[in-house]
Amino acid sequence: MRELKLRWLLLGNLIDSIAMSAVWPLTTIYMHQELGHSLVAAGIVLFLNSVASIIGAFVAGQLFDKYDSYYLILGGIAFTWTSMFVLIFFNAWPIYPIMLVLIGFGTGWIATLSNSLGTTIRARDGRYVFNMLYFVQNLGVMLGTALVGLMFKHSVAPLFIVSVALFTIFFIVASLTYHVDPAVQHRHINNGETASGKSVVPKVNMTIIMSFFIGLLVMWIFYQQWNSTVSVYMLQLHIPLRDYSFLWTVNGFFILVVQALMSALGGKLFKDPYHQVYFGIFFFMLSFGILAIAHQYLYFLLAMIVLTIGEAIAFPTIPAIVNLLSPYDQKGKYQGLASSFPSAGRAIGPLVGSSIIELTSFEMFYGFGMIVILVILVVLIIIMESMKRRAENFE
Repeated sequence: MRELKLRWLLLGNLIDSIAMSAVWPLTTIYMHQELGHSLVAAGIVLFLNSVASIIGAFVAGQLFDKYDSYYLILGGIAFTWTSMFVLIFFNAWPIYPIMLVLIGFGTGWIATLSNSLGTTIRARDGRYVFNMLYFVQNLGVMLGTALVGLMFKHSVAPLFIVSVALFTIFFIVASLTYHVDPAVQHRHINNGETASGKSVVPKVNMTIIMSFFIGLLVMWIFYQQWNSTVSVYMLQLHIPLRDYSFLWTVNGFFILVVQALMSALGGKLFKDPYHQVYFGIFFFMLSFGILAIAHQYLYFLLAMIVLTIGEAIAFPTIPAIVNLLSPYDQKGKYQGLASSFPSAGRAIGPLVGSSIIELTSFEMFYGFGMIVILVILVVLIIIMESMKRRAENFE
């Protein structure tokens, strides 16, 4: 039975990540400076983009469990390609925000199908597969955002030309290499499951999976502060914007370093994947404690390094565990949810952060974030350690 080769899935993910990362950083700047619309309008567009991504992820996950992933992924690439192609020629208001929302739908669709296809690869350990997917996605973010800095002047057309060219390559790669044998994709047919109905997810599995999803939602609400309120806070402290931008270079660098180490040594360092998640969330929590007392640039730099170590250890491990706990005929559904919950956190994060900061202060909110994430960590440890041995694995 034909199985998708990991190298082709990683190549497709890398191309997708570079192309998408050359698009999303421009939204606020382009809409505000070039199209003359308010920051609020840009925020609403980004919110709708995230909502569309949630919908795309959910729908793609549902369809993956029923239909041939080959045509689903090609359809998603073609849909996103078309939206980008339109923006080469028509990038004024209101076409730009409309197409950006459609691109958000395609982003969620492709991300979920990529992760779902990762669940079909049996030649490698699940943790290794998801670590590598996370690695190439972040490598793509570094390359894509670098393109923005080099190419963006006053027009977005050149960047969309590059993105369309990249998606053309992505389509070719996928059309030649993503044709997975249906018997591999839908393994439940060969594992005693009935093709007519969904298998029942064990209650213990469902409790663990949903606990992880709620944890992801909360953590992404706070993670999104680095994209929204932290920059404002640093400017208030008279720290230049270029120093804030450098934090994301540090973030990308440390993600690549940590992910390279985890891909090579993850199984040796953490025999139990649940322990790996705890360790990562602890670092994630610690970063907000540092952020709460940060008044000098060195503290922001340290907080970003600690945050990056935490996310690089925990975030790719959670979908790997979800894959292990998901029945064969519902892996797409739960990978879709694993993409949707972080997208929901990204969508509401800026609103939650700005609202609470207006009532309190930056320091209090970041300290509050540390406490909330600590509670999430303790609750997850209690739930996981009491239930994981009774969970049924679907390897």
